[in-house]
Amino acid sequence: LSQLVEYLKLKPDGLIFYLRETCPNPNMPASAAPVPPTHPSVSRNLGPLNADGYTPEPVGARKSRLLPMDTSVYESPYSDPEELKDKKLFLKRDHLMIDEVELGAGNFGCVKKGVYKMRKKQIDVAIKVLKSNNEKTVKDEMMKEAQIMHQLDNPYIVRMIGVCEAESLMLVMEMASGGPLNKFLSSKKDEISVSNIVELMHQVSMGMKYLEEKNFVHRDLAARNVLLVNQHYAKISDFGLSKALGADDSYYKARTAGKWPLKWYAPECVLYHKFSSKSDVWSYGVTMWEAFSYGQKPYKKMKGPEVISFIEQGKRMDCPTDCPAEMYTLMQQCWTYKRPGFVAVENIIRSYYYSIANKTENGPETEDKSKATPP
Repeated sequence: LSQLVEYLKLKPDGLIFYLRETCPNPNMPASAAPVPPTHPSVSRNLGPLNADGYTPEPVGARKSRLLPMDTSVYESPYSDPEELKDKKLFLKRDHLMIDEVELGAGNFGCVKKGVYKMRKKQIDVAIKVLKSNNEKTVKDEMMKEAQIMHQLDNPYIVRMIGVCEAESLMLVMEMASGGPLNKFLSSKKDEISVSNIVELMHQVSMGMKYLEEKNFVHRDLAARNVLLVNQHYAKISDFGLSKALGADDSYYKARTAGKWPLKWYAPECVLYHKFSSKSDVWSYGVTMWEAFSYGQKPYKKMKGPEVISFIEQGKRMDCPTDCPAEMYTLMQQCWTYKRPGFVAVENIIRSYYYSIANKTENGPETEDKSKATPP
């Protein structure tokens, strides 16, 4: 019920208007009916009550900016039952139009912009195209990634539309045109507010909470693998190292070490090859550090073995400049041996985001970059 209330505060979805202020029962003690914070993404202009005691129609009430649920990638492209009939892992090549514009490139191949034709609509997509000269193991890894991503459906995770086998093996995914979080923040350091960063990291925590609930371990959470739809909407991507845990399993144990991103890994990952949602929480803490450092690389010029030694000595990265103390405290909690799960992490950062954004007089879009302070 509480999640429904939060959703209807942001979008009417059949109601005459979005939910506004809480109306507590006057006969109920205040302690028994705490008033939840107002979601910061919505600007309200409340007038006095009418003579009959009812709130008048809102005057000048408006959304302060585009919300995630107002974008085309908030809901699954298969949310329409008619489109759902056609949902398959393997896509027809003649339904896919590929642009020559490259969004990125790597050892595997490149990522191109494209359009996928569905039954009722066309959607913009990003297409990961495998080089034809890649080994079979690379193809197998891409297929594993596709099969994992195809099972996931959450607004804060890049959705896998499907796989196309034609001139090359192609993974077709939702478009997130803002690019990686680390590059975005480093290029707009003087424009992005602390509140905006908290907002994006809260969205990442919601995506990770979903993975935790589904018993998936990401194993490669980092700012480079958080893609932006726009300045206020983030999605988790790159599931190449992800694992689905068994119903009775709480962790995955790798047989051998690979080319792992050690600077983002918890000690148990490096020392014992043991991965769980709790090790993803450690990576989330490092990703938070990257975000509040505006895209800086963690552990500066240290190499993998030096980072491991640094952590084993009980040392941790310093608080980034201008990072709120509450957020650095959360990072430190993520870097303990007995760290919280994503349910607790999401709750902490959500409460903090609501508290700072609601103190801004004109809404988060006019907030000064340096600090989220009361007017």
